[in-house]
Amino acid sequence: MLRRMAQRHGATKSPATRRLFLAAGLLTWGVVGSTHAGDLLRAGPTSEALPWLAAFLVFGVAYFRNAAADDVGSVPLLALETLSALVVVATGRTGVDGALLAIVAAQAPELLSQRRAVLWVAAQSAALVGVYLCFHPLAGALIQGLIFFGFQGFTLASAIVMVREAQARRELARLHAQLQSTQMLLAAREREGERLRIARELHDSLGHHLTALSLNLEAAVYTAKDTPSAEHLRRAREAARTLLSEVRETVSALRDTPPPLRDSLRALVANTPGLTVHLDVPEDLEVASSEAAHSLIRCVQEVLTNTLRHARATQLWVRIESSEAGGVRVVTRDDGLGAEAPVPGAGLTGMRERFTRLGGDVAWRAEAGRGWELEAWLPATARGES
Repeated sequence: MLRRMAQRHGATKSPATRRLFLAAGLLTWGVVGSTHAGDLLRAGPTSEALPWLAAFLVFGVAYFRNAAADDVGSVPLLALETLSALVVVATGRTGVDGALLAIVAAQAPELLSQRRAVLWVAAQSAALVGVYLCFHPLAGALIQGLIFFGFQGFTLASAIVMVREAQARRELARLHAQLQSTQMLLAAREREGERLRIARELHDSLGHHLTALSLNLEAAVYTAKDTPSAEHLRRAREAARTLLSEVRETVSALRDTPPPLRDSLRALVANTPGLTVHLDVPEDLEVASSEAAHSLIRCVQEVLTNTLRHARATQLWVRIESSEAGGVRVVTRDDGLGAEAPVPGAGLTGMRERFTRLGGDVAWRAEAGRGWELEAWLPATARGES
């Protein structure tokens, strides 16, 4: 349950931020340890110093594993950090050991909701005062506790701001992807509407007159049989028939021309902050219709939106290829958190309905800690409803 809570509230840091955060925490940990280093070097690990040393090392290992984790870290490890830090304070008694709790406070907003993070810091601050009461008078314990409570409050507030900014960037990237997709599809629809208008004009106007011309020439050929002009009329009739056939082919091509899929997908996945998208689309890829192309674009858009919103991923791979049966296949995967029991939302359900209506299908699979994979398929004869 704690793990799912961390996945729900966490915000993945960028690699540069993660390295900086790890270095700052280890530096603070090292400064706290340096206050005892002289005594340990002179007297060695005495029986009185062993509990402090053990708790100090446990804190360092737990913090390193949490801060260097590829995902959002672990709440149980955070609890271990708090407990070991309190043991360090109780056994060290140097007046600076409480700084370890500030490191814990800096991690809490990434692993917990804001309210739970504040309660966590308040609880460990109260425990810190309780520890100080064991070897300080009440006034001294309260002063020491308030000092480190201030340090924790500062690091907690800074971490909350960092998490909110990370969440805001991911939400902005998601909205930007949706806007890009909507603009791209609107432009494609506008071009398609213009093609359809031209196709209707060719069919209704030029096609009508060519049909009338062909019929009149047919009648003229019949009337002028065995006259010197009959051969010329036959040639004119065949030219009119050829021209009418070419007009019909042009009208069909204008109606069925899908939007430029490869360029549209490249524009869709470009400029996604916090997420690197690896797009693999063959240059010679062909789809059956405009509706099929729009469905593929919507599929990639939904995957991109879900990855930005839920996956906590930094890498997304999208591959579109021709299937063995002659259709088109979309395969995506990310390096995010995955899910223990993936439940499709409205977006995935709508995507499956769209592909099913065109004769295809959509399938997905996910495991906790192993990302999310999706595979969608459209047949070679995929056509939208007329």
